[in-house]
Amino acid sequence: MRWGFAAEDVLAYPPGGDEAEWSMPAQQPTADVMAFYHDEAGRSQALAVGAPLTALARTGGRFQTPEQAPALGRILFHLLQEYARHLGQLDIARELIDGKTGE
Repeated sequence: MRWGFAAEDVLAYPPGGDEAEWSMPAQQPTADVMAFYHDEAGRSQALAVGAPLTALARTGGRFQTPEQAPALGRILFHLLQEYARHLGQLDIARELIDGKTGE
């Protein structure tokens, strides 16, 4: 939301490639990771509150031209799809622990 909708200057991809993007130091406290997540979720919510679903993303962040900029509704739908996909992967990982499945 910050990079794609608000065009904030954020570090989209950390140096070090996939290894740096998808790993955490073993000594990183879980509470710090969760606090960061909740902070980002709050920032995203603040950007969406009051904005119409038809509002176009600002240019200069992820989208460089007005033609590339999707509407907020499309961005939020994309986020929903990403959450659903990754939560499904977590469900599979959880099932591998003991074979139990949900409803």
